[in-house]
Amino acid sequence: MNIYRVRLCTDVMKRIKRILSEDFVDFAEHTSAHGIPRAYVSEGLRRGLWLLLFLCCLCAFGYQAYLIILRFLRNDIIVGVEIRFEEIRFPAVTVCNINPYKNSLARQTSSIKSALESFESAIDRTAGNEPREKSVAREKRSAGVPPLRPAHVYCRKNQDHYSVDPEGDEQCLCLSFPNEEIYWNCAPEKEYHIQFCPNDTFASATPSLCYCQNQYCIEVENQVKITGRWPLSLSLKECGNSTNCMCVLPHSSDASMTSSSYCARISKWQYTLCNGCDWWGRCTRSFGLSGEEECVCDGDSHTQCFAVESAARHSDDHGDADTKKHIRVRRGKMRIYEKILSQYEGILAVYSMCRCTDKHGCVAIKEKQVTNTSAACLCFYNKKNDQLWPCYEQTQWQERKCSRCNSFGDCHFADNPTNAIYDCFCALPIRMCVRIDPPEGNVTDLSERIVKFWDIQPTTTLSPVQKKKVDREKAYGYTGVKDPIALKAKAKENIIFAVDQLTEDEKWAISYNKSEFITKCSFNGVECNVDDDFEAYLDPSFGACFTYVGTRHANKSNDRAGPAYGLRLEAFVNISEYLPTTEAAGVRLTVHSLLEQPFPDTLGHSAPTGFISSFGIRLKSMTRLPAPFGDCIREGKDDDFIFVDKQYNTEGCQRSCIQKHLATRCGCGDPRYPPFRSTKNCPVDDPVKRECLQNEVQYAMRHSKKIGCKCKQPCR
Repeated sequence: MNIYRVRLCTDVMKRIKRILSEDFVDFAEHTSAHGIPRAYVSEGLRRGLWLLLFLCCLCAFGYQAYLIILRFLRNDIIVGVEIRFEEIRFPAVTVCNINPYKNSLARQTSSIKSALESFESAIDRTAGNEPREKSVAREKRSAGVPPLRPAHVYCRKNQDHYSVDPEGDEQCLCLSFPNEEIYWNCAPEKEYHIQFCPNDTFASATPSLCYCQNQYCIEVENQVKITGRWPLSLSLKECGNSTNCMCVLPHSSDASMTSSSYCARISKWQYTLCNGCDWWGRCTRSFGLSGEEECVCDGDSHTQCFAVESAARHSDDHGDADTKKHIRVRRGKMRIYEKILSQYEGILAVYSMCRCTDKHGCVAIKEKQVTNTSAACLCFYNKKNDQLWPCYEQTQWQERKCSRCNSFGDCHFADNPTNAIYDCFCALPIRMCVRIDPPEGNVTDLSERIVKFWDIQPTTTLSPVQKKKVDREKAYGYTGVKDPIALKAKAKENIIFAVDQLTEDEKWAISYNKSEFITKCSFNGVECNVDDDFEAYLDPSFGACFTYVGTRHANKSNDRAGPAYGLRLEAFVNISEYLPTTEAAGVRLTVHSLLEQPFPDTLGHSAPTGFISSFGIRLKSMTRLPAPFGDCIREGKDDDFIFVDKQYNTEGCQRSCIQKHLATRCGCGDPRYPPFRSTKNCPVDDPVKRECLQNEVQYAMRHSKKIGCKCKQPCR
C-alpha cells in the first residue's frame, strides 16, 4: 500500500513537471517579451547573457513603477490656467521724485549738510581740485568783515559778565559767526530791542530790522527787509547833521497829506502792529492791543503810522521769548598748552603768518615760516576746534580796556565802557575782544604779552570736535574711493542715514508736497482730486512718495484699455532743487496691491522728464495650495514683520529678517528699513556701527538661511 502511494505521488509530480515544462516552452516560444525567446533558443553563454539582460530590464521596470507610486503619494500640484474677463479694481500706483529732498532746505539741517559737504570735498579731491572746505573758508573770509549773526543761547551771569552755559536759566543774545561755535558780547535778550538798522549796517537802500543794544545793532536772523505796502514806499535819506532818516512816500493823489513825503530819524521809527489801515496805507497804532497789520510808526508823534510788508514777521522786544529758538551750547573741557594759556580756556589772540589779499582778506598759514612778529598778522585762535580764524592785519587791532571778561577769554566790546578794568585786545572790524595780560614790569610790549601760534605745542590727543570730525569722515566711507559713481552711491547712503536722525516733521519739511509735485491728474478720462486720491508716505530712498488709491469705498476701474483711460499724471520735479547726489531728473513709478508696501528702490520703474512715458499693466492672480499639496504660507505676518500696517509679501519678509539680524548683531538697524521693534537705526557718524552694519548686511544677503530667514510665498 505504501509502495503504491509513493508511485502515485511520483507520477503526479512528473505530470506537473511535464505540464509546467510544456507551458514554459510554449511561453518561451510565443511570448512578446523581448529576450526570453532568444534565451530559450540559445545555448551556453548566449543563453546566460540573454537572461541577464532580461533581469536588468525587469529591475528597471520595477524601479520605475516604484517612482510612479511615490509621485502619486506626493499629491503633486496640477496647474490650471483659466482666462476670465471681469471687472477688476485699478491697482495702487506710487510715484516718487528721483530727487528725495530739496537741496536748499536739506542743507539747513546739520547732518545732511555735513554729509553733502564731505561728498563735495571728496569729489574735488578726485578731480584734483582744492578741497571744498578750504575754498568755502576763503569765500567766508573774502569780505573785509566776516558776516555776523545773532545767536540765541542759554547763559549764566558770572559776576558782571554773561557767559554761555548749557544749563543756564537766562536767555541771552550773543554775536557769532555762521556755523561757528564762537560767541561774544552776550547779554540778556531783554536788553536788546528791535528797531530799524542804522545806515552803516546794511548796504542796500531797503530798511532792515536789527537787534540793538545801546548804540550797536546787528541784523535779525532772516535779514528781514521792510517795504512800504502799496501805494507807499520807504526810502533812506540824510536829513542833516549826519543824521539818517527814513521817509515814507505816499500816493501823489492823497490830498490830505501836507507834503509829498513824511520823514523822521531812523532811530525814532518803530516796527509794530496796527489796526484799521486805509487804502492810502495810513494806520492806527494798536498800543498793546492785538494788531492785525504790520506798520511803522513815528515814536515821537504816535499818530503817524504807515502800512508796511516784510519777508517774515518778527515780534518786538515784548514778545514771548519762549517762541525763539535757543541753542544749548555745550563747551568741552580744553587742554592747557602752556602757562600763558592756562588762565584762558576758550579764545585768545595769537600772532600768525598770513597771506593777505584784497579779495580774500587775510588767511592764516599754520606752518612756521619766520619768528618776526612785525611781519605777522593777528588771529583769533579757538582751542576747542584748533581753528585759526578770522585774521586781520595788526593795524586793524586795538588794545583797549573792557568792563566785562569771562574765564573763556572773550570780553565785551563797548564804545564807552564804564568801570573798564580788564586789559583786552580787540579786532575792530568785527568788534570782538579777548583778554590779554596787562603790562607788568619789563613785559610791556604786545609781542611779549600775546602768544605766537608757532610757539603753541600741539596736543597729544584730539579735541572732542576734531575726534568727532575724524570719526564722521571715517563713517562716511569716502577715504580711498576715487570713482565719482562710487562716491555718489556712498553719498546717497549717507544721506539716508543723515535723514533718519531727523524727526518726522523735519523730514516732511525738506520734502516735496502733493500740490507742488503732482500738477495734473486724471483717471478714466475724469479729473482726479490730488488731495483726496493720493496718500503720502516717506520712503527712505526717495523721500516723499504719493500713492494713488482713488476712493477706497468705491470700485475704481477703468472703462477701456489704453493710456487715455488709465491714470495720467503730470509731475513737476523742480530740478533747481536737486541734490548733487541725484544722477538723473525724473520720477520713480511703482505698481502694487493696495494692501502691500511699495518698494520703489527695487521694484520700481524710472520715467525721465521732458517725455511722455507710458506703462501698460495687467493683473496676474495666483492662488497656491498649502501643505500637503504645496509650500505656501497662509498668514506670514508675525511680531517680527517690520511693515506693521501692510500685507505680508516675500520682499517685506526678507527685509524684516535682515533688520532683525542687524539689530541683534550691531545693536541698531539699517535706516533703509523701518526699525525692528524698539531698536533704533544706526547713526550716520558712528564708524564702528556703520562698519558692523556693512559687514552684517553682506553676510545676511549671502547666507539668508543661516540667519533663519524662511520667507515662503503667500498662498494668495
